[in-house]
Amino acid sequence: MLLIELANSVNELAGAIKELRDSQSEIMGRLDSLEQQLKQNRAAAKGQTRTGYAQFEDLLALYRDIDPGQSLPRMRNWAAGPELLRFLYEEIMERRRTGVLECGSGTTTVVMAYAMRSLGSGKVTALEHNPHYAALTRHELSERGLTEWAEVADAELSDVVIDGQAWRWYDVEAIPSGEIDMLLVDGPPGDTGPQARYPALPLLADRLSESALVVLDDANRADERAIVQRWTEQFPQFESQRLRHERGTVALRRADNGA
Repeated sequence: MLLIELANSVNELAGAIKELRDSQSEIMGRLDSLEQQLKQNRAAAKGQTRTGYAQFEDLLALYRDIDPGQSLPRMRNWAAGPELLRFLYEEIMERRRTGVLECGSGTTTVVMAYAMRSLGSGKVTALEHNPHYAALTRHELSERGLTEWAEVADAELSDVVIDGQAWRWYDVEAIPSGEIDMLLVDGPPGDTGPQARYPALPLLADRLSESALVVLDDANRADERAIVQRWTEQFPQFESQRLRHERGTVALRRADNGA
């Protein structure tokens, strides 16, 4: 009897030890998970701090260079961030890009119009399918005395056919004639269809100058990544450069023209 009780006690003790070890293993697993999460949070916080600091620098540079005399339009939510706006402004100023076509309209239109005014020549044409946003951008331009340097063209989304496939894109009749030396693709919105911004380059490639720059916004999104891949495969004369902007920007230039 004593041996049986002793055996039972040993078994109970072994079970308790196993439970303790299992609990310890579970606790260590949880601690490892928490430590990993902490590292990820610290890395994300550092990244956000660097991004915020860079955007603050870009915003200060924009106000310094433009000297607008009043506040620039808002740069959050759906609007372009300071890093993209500064890139566009400097690109126009440094390379004297006077024939700019923009797919979509908004803060980018205003900033690029300021660049045209500083150059003293050129014009930005922004294609806009949404009457509400077209009116807002026109108001921003008029309020700042920039209507000479930029216009918003009402361009409803219509059917276009590329290589036998139908797409919904801006009415091409709204695009003014003439060579394009900078194309900013920031529309149509993604909710208008899959890879909604793809038609821009196939439809306008023949209109681009030899030194033209193509800029695609929101390039971190899956659709835009797919668009860049299709563009570079279809137009091997262009090289793509990914800019480290918050929402992602890709710039395409002809290979023989450099960055």
